[in-house]
Amino acid sequence: MIADPVDYSQETKQTMDQPTYAVQPAAWGNFDGWGCDYTPTIDAAYKSCKIWREMGESGDMMIWRILPGGNPIRWVRVYADESIESVTTQELALLS
Repeated sequence: MIADPVDYSQETKQTMDQPTYAVQPAAWGNFDGWGCDYTPTIDAAYKSCKIWREMGESGDMMIWRILPGGNPIRWVRVYADESIESVTTQELALLS
């Protein structure tokens, strides 16, 4: 039996009722919805910053918070010399 594609897409579609985060180099200045990496949690956003660094991005990173139905806002600046591994779970809870 083949699933109806309409029903399948409705079941797997995530609603935007929780804040999400986006990561991009701070040097870009304005939010770039096409170039940033979206993440569901602040913890995942920090991990995305780490990946950007591993891929060669040497400057500061900006984590944006995207509220449901709202414009992105600058949330956390991750400095180039900041150790991402040192950020604790308790500190991340304060940022979410």
